[in-house]
Amino acid sequence: MAKQYAKKFYKSKAWQDCRSGYISSVQGLCERCLSKGKLRPGKIVHHIEYITQGNIDDPFITLNWDNLEYVCQDCHNDEHHSAHSTVREDVTFDDDGNLIPK
Repeated sequence: MAKQYAKKFYKSKAWQDCRSGYISSVQGLCERCLSKGKLRPGKIVHHIEYITQGNIDDPFITLNWDNLEYVCQDCHNDEHHSAHSTVREDVTFDDDGNLIPK
């Protein structure tokens, strides 16, 4: 879920156009999975340098393809939630990021 200060940005035409073009440029595949030899569809355009209140108006951070990565839900969860999670073999995440039994 986008932070309150970023919601307007994520609804902007500039971001929607940037996002769409970037997804097309990577053929809609998760870039992290692809680097491991797995073909898996992406779901989220991730900012490598995270968006903050201090840089939300900087297009070199927010709209720069060099700062973007298309990832699947699992890779995005690994990026943002792995420090606070435990490894369990009996559960996984669905496409919406909900925890479900395997």
